[in-house]
Amino acid sequence: MTPVNAFEVFPAIDLLDGQSVRLKKGVRATAEVVHANPVRQLQEYREAGARWVHVVNLNAAFADKASEHVGASSTDNVLRSLTAENGICIQLGGGIRTPESLKQALDSGAHRVVIGTWATTHFDEVMCFVQSDPGRFVIGVDSLGGKIAVHGWTQTSTETTLDFAMRLKTCGVQRVLFTEVERDGLLGGAALTATAHLAAASGLEVIASGGVRDIADIEALAQCPGVSGVVTGRALAEGTLKLRDALVYARRF
Repeated sequence: MTPVNAFEVFPAIDLLDGQSVRLKKGVRATAEVVHANPVRQLQEYREAGARWVHVVNLNAAFADKASEHVGASSTDNVLRSLTAENGICIQLGGGIRTPESLKQALDSGAHRVVIGTWATTHFDEVMCFVQSDPGRFVIGVDSLGGKIAVHGWTQTSTETTLDFAMRLKTCGVQRVLFTEVERDGLLGGAALTATAHLAAASGLEVIASGGVRDIADIEALAQCPGVSGVVTGRALAEGTLKLRDALVYARRF
């Protein structure tokens, strides 16, 4: 089967207290440092051939205030250094829940921003921003038990992931980041069936995230029409996936 879309691999940098970490199922207490120098990590990704990097501000996602939290201030400093790097595009998410935080993210130098909880709690407001420049936005579709997960994946709404995705499509959203929370950070394999179904049923560009284990996941996702990319973090940190291998495969499409 020949894919109908280009396919991009997004190596991940999840920032917490100024360091690059990985979480399991988004739980802060499970944080493990995978790189003490996130700027060098980004440079390594670029040297491997990555065109994009997916950056998450976990301090912002956990609502840490830089004025009150030393770790949050450290993360803000690292973010400024990351966005100052040339030759690689940044897709930035984490804690974007107000017009002010959105403006800060858009002005930071990030090429795209990812909005999660805010899109579920203030749907019409977020859609107004998205419609002004759809190419710069990715909406997080985070699934927990088939329902939309919100507030750092600690709660669920009553809306199914597909129903939410269909509303997004109707309002002009182009692409979403789909994560099955139950798989995130566990190396159990990507959510192939659910990701493919969401792309086919919604007509949105879907970037897969969560559970990626090895090159087989990359190959399978790239074969799904409408799946335009994959975010991978722990598999790179654990060595079960080599970034160069993933990029070489992805560039075939």
